[in-house]
Amino acid sequence: MKYGFFPGCTYSSSAGYKESTEAVSKILGTELIEIVDWNCCGATSYWSTQDITAYVLPARIMALAEKQNLKQIVNVCNACYSTLRKAKEKLSKDNKLLETVNIALAEEGLKYSQQVVIRHYLEVIVNDLEPDDIKKHVTVDIKDIMVAPYYGCQLNRPWGDLDNPHYPTMLDRLCSILGAGVLSDYSAKTSCCGAACIMPYNKDCLPLNQRIVSDAVNKGAQVISTICPLCQLNVDASQLKLKLSKIPVLYFTQLMGLAFGFSEKQLGMQKLIVPFKLAEG
Repeated sequence: MKYGFFPGCTYSSSAGYKESTEAVSKILGTELIEIVDWNCCGATSYWSTQDITAYVLPARIMALAEKQNLKQIVNVCNACYSTLRKAKEKLSKDNKLLETVNIALAEEGLKYSQQVVIRHYLEVIVNDLEPDDIKKHVTVDIKDIMVAPYYGCQLNRPWGDLDNPHYPTMLDRLCSILGAGVLSDYSAKTSCCGAACIMPYNKDCLPLNQRIVSDAVNKGAQVISTICPLCQLNVDASQLKLKLSKIPVLYFTQLMGLAFGFSEKQLGMQKLIVPFKLAEG
């Protein structure tokens, strides 16, 4: 199966997301074809301004995908996913805005024709593959790893068409398929981590991350698993300032990679701030 892939700006520099996603996608046969000459989607800068640039940036990504005859754009970042979906929805309802955006894109010989579907890689794995397609690659028993599935706040809201927007279970189901334990009553699973606001408003965002971490730790989780680079960095790094027991924050692709037999090094897990080590035996 082939998918257009928009990595996003933090993908390559994150704590093993690139390494683990590439490893997992190769094993599963979900070929991620990188969009040529992609740009930042503008999620943390232009979008709040509602300037025309806020729509040109994501529209350019979608137009580039169409140019490569890619019908689906898959990404691994909640902010990117939400930004592309918001732009796609707005442009589908505002012909004047679409015309203005395409005038800007025409300077590069591009045109956005509203032909692409925006997807998150988690949803691709859960919805496009059968459980047995995943289970057959599991070679390591991870049943003793109790996982707190952390989705963040932007994947399911405001859409509500992927999963329950307030209590999603996609990642929960994937963890179960992999053989891990799942913290089913993890109430902070869709809480906001502060995203990019954690930089200018660190003191205000720390309590958000404290809730995410304390809920997992107090209920017996060994790891938090997330699906977004900003979520991973915030929850992981915030623990340096929180007076709580530390808990590793793994990408869902790293958890998959562990179950598939990849080493921590192959999955880039040495980049985690709170370290993780798979118990032997």
